[in-house]
Amino acid sequence: MGHKQEQQKQIAKEHALYKHGFRLLEEQLATYIKEHYEGVSKIEFSPIYEDGGDGYSMHTLNIVPVIYDKSGNRVVMKRKMNESFGIGQGLSLDFSGADESEIIELDNYDNDEVIDVSNYKHLPDKAKLESYQILDDLIEYLVQSGQLKDVKKSDKGSPEASVKYNLEIKKGSYNEWR
Repeated sequence: MGHKQEQQKQIAKEHALYKHGFRLLEEQLATYIKEHYEGVSKIEFSPIYEDGGDGYSMHTLNIVPVIYDKSGNRVVMKRKMNESFGIGQGLSLDFSGADESEIIELDNYDNDEVIDVSNYKHLPDKAKLESYQILDDLIEYLVQSGQLKDVKKSDKGSPEASVKYNLEIKKGSYNEWR
């Protein structure tokens, strides 16, 4: 009985780490889109998909961003090959050695720097992105292919765009989310 309780405590601790880290990652992505893209009305995120780690495949965690334009078009972020664009990269999660405190790091793609955000509830200014080429290329493709209308890169941004964060953890592949 004691072993099972310890296992449950460890899973709860890991899930708390996932939620904290992914909340900061979602805020980083949403802030980038709101500050650099005009014509966006809403940004939302899929649940955190936990896949693998079963002894047969690598353990992965991913989210899928969704953008709505002001015309009401909803686009689940897809790559050109029509596969889901899961984002787990750019985020490192771990526990420190002895005290097992959370370690949460976000990438800053502007200068290849890793930023420790472990002690923050909300995204600190130092972790805001000024550029994110993979996301820029994807949004450009979605506009050119007509999936998003009147969305363009702009310093004006979309400050009024609403954001729906999602910290639900689901087992399975992020490819399942639509």
